[in-house]
Amino acid sequence: MRYSIPTATTAGSPARLRDDPDHRERRKRRERGLVVFVAPTVVFLAVFVLYPLLYNLWLSLTDARLLGTTPEFVGLENYLRLFSSPTFSKYLWNTVVWTAISVVLQMVVGLGLALLINRKNLAFGTALRTFLLIPYVVPAVALALVTKWVMNGDYGIVATWLQSMGLIDHRQSPLALPAYAMAVVILVNVWRSYPFPMLIYWAALKGIDAEQYEAASVDGAGWWQSFWYITLPALKNTTIVLLVLRIVWTATYFDLIWMITGGGPAGSTTHLPIMIYQASFGTFQTGYAAAISMILGLLLVAGVVFYVRQSLATSKTTK
Repeated sequence: MRYSIPTATTAGSPARLRDDPDHRERRKRRERGLVVFVAPTVVFLAVFVLYPLLYNLWLSLTDARLLGTTPEFVGLENYLRLFSSPTFSKYLWNTVVWTAISVVLQMVVGLGLALLINRKNLAFGTALRTFLLIPYVVPAVALALVTKWVMNGDYGIVATWLQSMGLIDHRQSPLALPAYAMAVVILVNVWRSYPFPMLIYWAALKGIDAEQYEAASVDGAGWWQSFWYITLPALKNTTIVLLVLRIVWTATYFDLIWMITGGGPAGSTTHLPIMIYQASFGTFQTGYAAAISMILGLLLVAGVVFYVRQSLATSKTTK
């Protein structure tokens, strides 16, 4: 008996499969299934991301006002006005300072506390972890009120302590001094925000193989060498994701800084989100506010893309 070797023209070949009605029907069903699964995501992104973005872009090119006549197209007038504003560079710098220092301190404190609670046989470990999570559940309004209370120049405990040390004048509040106000809101923001990096780092630390530390210990490596050559490299991807998230969230965060200082004194804590709020609901210039938000969004995208590309390039060169 002879057996024929399958060729490109036999029943199992791609050419014959394309002509098979059952195969075409199965392929159509798979494609319809993919459309059903992908369609909700596409609709969600189109409605809640693409449309607001395009609408905001259109608003930034008009003289739209919150209360007033129909918006008219003005081109780049809002952007030219923004870049010629004497306060824009100051508020942009405030945004950079607020974001950079807050994010770095959040990450450092979060990593340090994650290393602490990740220790084996930690005394009162559950109680300590619960205590460290308290800032994350404290409402921003309550935190702002407590901050203003302890910083009050007449009876605030922190203000009184600074006065007794001669760092500020009698009956003066740190929130009334440009040199202190930004530092205060940054420290308060760090205290409220460090639990998120702490939890993410703690979860990432659980995924590091303990045998690496045991091998390093056998080779005579100390705590610092193990941290520098094992822990930090293992946390690189986690750090990249955390930094991107925290930069975006912090740069656009409005509530806490507005409730504590209102952007003062003399605009020393005013950043771009507050500038957007003041343009929108202070002077009702919606088009101008949209232009500010577009600039803020572009700066965030550019900063995040640059950081991720540099991080990936560094990781490739070190491999």
